Amino acid sequence: MIWLEMAMNWLRGAVRNHNQDIMLKAFEIAGYSEEDIQKKFGALYHAFAFGTPPHAGAAAGIERIVMLLAKEDSIREVIAFPKNKKARDMMMNAPSEVFPKQLEEVHIKLS
Repeated sequence: MIWLEMAMNWLRGAVRNHNQDIMLKAFEIAGYSEEDIQKKFGALYHAFAFGTPPHAGAAAGIERIVMLLAKEDSIREVIAFPKNKKARDMMMNAPSEVFPKQLEEVHIKLS
């Protein structure tokens, strides 16, 4: 029974969001307006408008295994660059505004 419990803690999976209303609510909770979502995540927003098929998966995460072996309560304690509850990387200040020079460096032109 212990091995089954450990296996359940090591292997996780989920059905990814495929509903635009749920996507909008999730972004709203993270502090984005619908206008922000259309501007920053336009391709995703428009794809969800036409409907996307449900898709799921499962994987064993090394961070989860390390968390259990280290007897930590939070996976954030063992992740190199953890995100906060608003999905921001505080060490890298990401996501953040992209400057024209950055786009130039990677040869991306916005119209």
